[in-house]
Amino acid sequence: MKKEILKYLAGRFIPAIVNVAVVILAIRFLGPVEYGKYSLLLYSALLAITLSFHWVQASILRFLGSMPRETNVVMSRFFDLTVFSALFSTLIVMLLGVFYFHLAIPQLILVSLFAFLNHFYLFHQAILQAYHRSVRMAILEGADQLLIILVLIAGIFFFNYRSSVLLLGSLVIGLAGALVLRSLIREKGLLTVDLTHIYWDSRFSSKVIEFGYGIALWLFFSHLLMAADRFILMEYLGYKEAGMYSGLKDLLFKGVTFAALPLYISYQSKIVDQWNSRHKQEAWTTTKEALSFEMLIFIIVFIGFMVGKQMLFSDLLRIPRMDSWLIYLPVLLACFIWQAVLLLQRFLELTFRFSYMLIGIGGCVLLNILLNMIFVPRFGVVASSMILLVSSLSYAGYILILALIAGKRIDQQEKA
Repeated sequence: MKKEILKYLAGRFIPAIVNVAVVILAIRFLGPVEYGKYSLLLYSALLAITLSFHWVQASILRFLGSMPRETNVVMSRFFDLTVFSALFSTLIVMLLGVFYFHLAIPQLILVSLFAFLNHFYLFHQAILQAYHRSVRMAILEGADQLLIILVLIAGIFFFNYRSSVLLLGSLVIGLAGALVLRSLIREKGLLTVDLTHIYWDSRFSSKVIEFGYGIALWLFFSHLLMAADRFILMEYLGYKEAGMYSGLKDLLFKGVTFAALPLYISYQSKIVDQWNSRHKQEAWTTTKEALSFEMLIFIIVFIGFMVGKQMLFSDLLRIPRMDSWLIYLPVLLACFIWQAVLLLQRFLELTFRFSYMLIGIGGCVLLNILLNMIFVPRFGVVASSMILLVSSLSYAGYILILALIAGKRIDQQEKA
């Protein structure tokens, strides 16, 4: 594995541990109701941020590192787009907070600040990734996550605070602290933004949108797949059921993602290199090899989860109602199906237009929403977990069909 990959994974270790710790602390000490409120507010903000900014972030990653000339102007244009995006998505979040969630002023301020600051955090993160500054990116993410967990622990154990406001406040303080640190340790020449002028360029913005809108839409649909069932559970069954399900889903997805991340990082770069070297058959073989290793990781994590699940549900989370195979098993299977699909999709992005992926994920989300609306009122959380598995299998089947078509094409080209 390359040195850059090892640095990246080392930088992801602290965020992964903190993410799991936040879920456990929130569910256990704040309760499922407060975690449910926090989860829905968080995903509302993430959906708005994804639509308004991710196309900018994707373009920074794609183009900035290869622009040695006029970098100052380009950086300023990206920054101006970030500011406009931040204002737009913050307005959307505020409207949702007032008219849908009916938030009190403190919660409204905090969720709006989270949405606004997140744009600039992602902006700096994208710049560091574009210039391959993995150590500085690890410092940025580590500072954010460290402040989040410190504020959360202080609020719970020293101030005995038991509200979703604490979770939102910890996110805002983490982002603000990371941005302050970034300004203090900014590498000279890496980020030069002219704040005295507006560098708006319609042609530049059009190219950014043209490149990034597909990626942004795909990520929006993937976030919607993670969020839609929570909203439906809340509407029909209340925040408590939504909070317990959200805690289980977040914990399993975050844990499985971290377990599968080394494999994805190492193999996706290898697949792209082989494809760009015109070794398409080798790229296809490498993809199948990576999927077999995904299965091995699934077996290891599944055994570990089954051994420790009683302690997890009863002692740590204290939500024994989730200790039902009809609930946790479909979610766990969906987690690994999703990771395998992401790896397979990375190969397909090289062979098909990205619109094929958008059609597939869009149909998957629509299926998920419709089935949840039909079955949640009658079967509750069990329905949401089963429907998540059905939706994931549907998308996986669609992607697998495309993969087999791509593999057949490659075999035909090799024989010709």
